[in-house]
Amino acid sequence: MTLQEIVLDFEAALLNGVRTGADETGLTKIRDQAFDRLLEVKDGPGAPPLETIFDSAAEIGLKLSMALETVRQIDAEHLVKRRRQ
Repeated sequence: MTLQEIVLDFEAALLNGVRTGADETGLTKIRDQAFDRLLEVKDGPGAPPLETIFDSAAEIGLKLSMALETVRQIDAEHLVKRRRQ
């Protein structure tokens, strides 16, 4: 599996998690699975340079942070709506 495939698979799983209402723990598990795949690539034959792997890890981390912020905003909005009812 290439680094690009790992990142794309992560993005798809993350978006699906947000769409289906995954909590912070669920989204973090998706990140952990992607990091495990990055480690497999790092330890595999013909591994790309570490800098490239770190760039992919940083991209995954950034996208997780954005997703978590979105989930928190949605949760806050739902809480406000419930209080108004």
